[in-house]
Amino acid sequence: MQKLNILALTKSTGGIALYNRLLLTELGRVGMGSETLCLSDGAAEYALSLTSKGLGATPMDMARYSIDPRGDLRVLRHVIARIRADEIDVMICHGSKAGFIGRAAGLMTGCPVVYRQASMPFLPRVQGRKAPFYWALDFAARGFGGHVVTLSDYARSQTLRHRLVPPDRISIIRTGVDIDRFRPSRDRAARVRDLGLDPARPVVGWMGRIEPQKAPFDYVETLRLVADRHPEAQFVLAGEGRLRGEVENALAAAGLSDRVAMLGWQPEPALVLRAFDVYVLTSHWEGLPLTLLEAMASGCCCISTDVDGCAEAIEDGVSGRLLAAGATGDMAAALDEVLRQPDLRHRYSVAARHRAVTLFDKSEMVDKWIQLLSRMTAETAIAAQTSAPAVSVDRTAEGG
Repeated sequence: MQKLNILALTKSTGGIALYNRLLLTELGRVGMGSETLCLSDGAAEYALSLTSKGLGATPMDMARYSIDPRGDLRVLRHVIARIRADEIDVMICHGSKAGFIGRAAGLMTGCPVVYRQASMPFLPRVQGRKAPFYWALDFAARGFGGHVVTLSDYARSQTLRHRLVPPDRISIIRTGVDIDRFRPSRDRAARVRDLGLDPARPVVGWMGRIEPQKAPFDYVETLRLVADRHPEAQFVLAGEGRLRGEVENALAAAGLSDRVAMLGWQPEPALVLRAFDVYVLTSHWEGLPLTLLEAMASGCCCISTDVDGCAEAIEDGVSGRLLAAGATGDMAAALDEVLRQPDLRHRYSVAARHRAVTLFDKSEMVDKWIQLLSRMTAETAIAAQTSAPAVSVDRTAEGG
């Protein structure tokens, strides 16, 4: 196996950052070295989380949501310098802006680049009026070269339909999770007690960033519609984010403050998911969310919106329930159904675990990344040899 030196560019928060850390940790196990440029907010903290695992990391300032010509050019110059100084074999860029900067650097240095598309910001329902800007950004980067990795069939089809990459420069690598770490619990009662809850009663949980994308207010509204029907149920909202205060106010307005445990950020999500009987995801857009796959692997009964990769993770009515984004009435009905029918809840949880093991094992994800990176670097090496000028030989010097 070829040992590669990888430079990664990524935002420093959310699922993008978690994915990068998971991927580089696994690639490190097979001898590949890496350095991550940790961009935008949370960079210093994220860099520390990488170095604590033996991974290289450098925090850098970058405007996350806006064009900053001076700052973005500074990042580009730094990337180019690192490629040349550290003899980088390949780059992996997570997210739209990192993908643009990384592919531009690849064009200027000849370094092969993979742009992992975390979501599809060029769709209006994802970025609204900003969507055309993101489309233009990605369309311009089409000319830089590089390879695009999507997380689902749907993302690949939409990317091709919007003419953002040629068909031969796009691959699907589904997100994978550690199915040994995230697994059904034999000690559920202890895990529930750790959360300060009653093991004899069912636990319904929501976990993620408390941000607009994740639609936490839809979870509040779902509980408002269903909580009174199930006084035995216990409800959890775990996470941090800009909307936390507003969500707490919404819970109070709905009379749910005493029914919903606000747990904050969880450093060990595997332990929390082992306490959940039902996991609810209310996102309005996603790539292929890690937390949903982790909940499935943990044997939770999952109720999710049907956006993007979520619709490929769950088979509706077989391994969980899929509802339209924002359809809180339908989500409340689905939650009511699984709370009323423990056998149905168990059937969904068993099927979810089986689907996670079959389709979303991280070992398969890592194998596909290794194959892609090895192929790209080999192709680059062959192209470099082919384009190298021929060395002429002076036969007269040899007496010929």
